[in-house]
Amino acid sequence: MAIAEASFQLLNLLESNWSFCITFALLASLVLTITYYGVVSIYNIWLHPLSKYPGPLLAAASPLWMISSYFQGRTPTDLLRLHNQYGPVVRTAPNELSYINPIQWREIYGFKPAGQIEFAKDHKYHSGLKGDPTILNADRHYHGYIRKLLANGFSEKSLRDQEPVLQEYINTLFRRLLGECRNGEQPIDIMSWYNYFVFDFISFLTFGESFDCLTTGTLHEWIDIFFSLARSLSYHQMSSRLPFLLRKLFENLFIPRKVKRDSLTIRALNKEKIDHRLKNHPPVPDFMDKLVEAFNSGKMSPQQLEGNALILIAAGSETTATLLSGLTFLLLKHPRVLAKLAEEIRLTFSHPDDITIGGVNGCKYLLACIEEALRVYPPSSQPHHRIIPAGGASVNGEFLPAGTSVAIPIYAIANSPLNWTQPEAFIPERWTGEDARFTDDRRESSQPFSYGPRNCIARNLAYAEIKLVMARLIWHFDIENATEGDWLDQKVYMVWEKSPLWIKLRPAKRDDSSSVSV
Repeated sequence: MAIAEASFQLLNLLESNWSFCITFALLASLVLTITYYGVVSIYNIWLHPLSKYPGPLLAAASPLWMISSYFQGRTPTDLLRLHNQYGPVVRTAPNELSYINPIQWREIYGFKPAGQIEFAKDHKYHSGLKGDPTILNADRHYHGYIRKLLANGFSEKSLRDQEPVLQEYINTLFRRLLGECRNGEQPIDIMSWYNYFVFDFISFLTFGESFDCLTTGTLHEWIDIFFSLARSLSYHQMSSRLPFLLRKLFENLFIPRKVKRDSLTIRALNKEKIDHRLKNHPPVPDFMDKLVEAFNSGKMSPQQLEGNALILIAAGSETTATLLSGLTFLLLKHPRVLAKLAEEIRLTFSHPDDITIGGVNGCKYLLACIEEALRVYPPSSQPHHRIIPAGGASVNGEFLPAGTSVAIPIYAIANSPLNWTQPEAFIPERWTGEDARFTDDRRESSQPFSYGPRNCIARNLAYAEIKLVMARLIWHFDIENATEGDWLDQKVYMVWEKSPLWIKLRPAKRDDSSSVSV
């Protein structure tokens, strides 16, 4: 009995001590963690090599300011606000600097002279991409190799050969719009139709077959999943800035479990489309010719072929549809500009068949409207971070240590009063030279397709698509806004998260007998 009682007391004592030990360990861990990050914050604010640069105190102390901005989907406007407050160079995280002087385009993103190393992409930008490298996350050497393979499909000659296919899809788009508009009585979501058109055309030039969005009037499953995955990639950009132990917790909390299933689904769909392309050669030069050759010769893995195809579809489609939507809304909000553009288009072209790539290249005001829309509402608005290489480098005349992350925020530099007169105004005349108020605008600030060896390879194709579609829209229709509120008030998670853009389309009345049928 005494032994049992003693054992019971011993167990109580151990249990009590064990609870105390756990409590003590937790408190000690908490104190040590707070102390550690307190010391790190003090170092970052006052002793770090970047401590002299202005910016929010939270941004200097920790990555939390940047994570919060990404999380709220307000990074483009947040960075513009910071630069308006602190000037052309801002510290946005302990080891990150943001610049809005156009000279930095060449210094950060441009080609380097012999003996200097290209600033590599910051891994945080593409941390959500796993597997073999693609054109988006490849190192300098492999990126150059893939870019060379793609160059033929995006050449001027290929664009001329691709124009009949492009015109065929544009004709289909406007046949559908003429059928859907009901003489302007029925609002249509023009953003969706832009998506149908662009994804169909780009998928044809990638897979050799379209997604049939224009035919069905719906988005293909592939495209729906892409928009879901874009947000998950943005959350990976946030989690990559957190301490290692917190990353998985953050990802489990905010990245839906269905993302993994969606990833498997889009890979299966991608493989199905790639298999079709491998068995069928398209009638015009496409994006995949040389990639397929590299795959067949063993120089590219199946995963790389599929990954590069996915990026070609996503990057070549979403951004163009975004700009078409943004430009349409901006024209509707600025009747003077719309009227001036309509006059140019309708005086230049007497029939829709005349609206060709060569024809629209002579429309100076159309180009000015596009450039102004790209400035006000750049489709790729997030900063693309680069890493200072080993040995350090100079940016803006100041030496930066290796590992520093530097970037130009595309939206902020294109909307800063340091670079533009009346930056908040949509005025295409700033690009034509006909308004002396804008003589001092630093137009080289606006680089919506990025700059240097990693700029957008599809730039010329995008301009052709945008010019042709906008010219046809203005030629065929008088357009009217049917969207409530400010459509441009959007959040960004890798891409702008856009709501429907409702407009009314009334077939344009003409004095002559020109047909508006397509």
